Amino acid sequence: MSKEPTRNAEKIIEATTSPLGFFVLALLIVEAFLATVLIGANLESADKVTGMWLGVGLFVLVTLLVFLLAWFKSTDLTFDKKAHLEYKQNLEVQEHLSEIGNKTKKSVSSIVGEVIENES
Repeated sequence: MSKEPTRNAEKIIEATTSPLGFFVLALLIVEAFLATVLIGANLESADKVTGMWLGVGLFVLVTLLVFLLAWFKSTDLTFDKKAHLEYKQNLEVQEHLSEIGNKTKKSVSSIVGEVIENES
């Protein structure tokens, strides 16, 4: 038995680096299920029809889940692991700079207040 199908499967799995890629992989699996049921399996016609509808249902379910996630959590789907970590780090830096800016404003306003009181 050749190792070529295993290598192809490994390449496909390694190429899945983002959540959106995972859903594409899930749809490929559903399509493979459909192809197996409709072409490869020696099933009765009624069983093939049932399998086909199960596959169509899975396809619609995965597509609906991707749509909902893309609508409500688009950044979680489009970012890969590295980009998501960079985005999170940038948010933390922005929050830290905002805190520093707020402390500086408070310090400046308190110094100005002291100066005004001393001049009075």
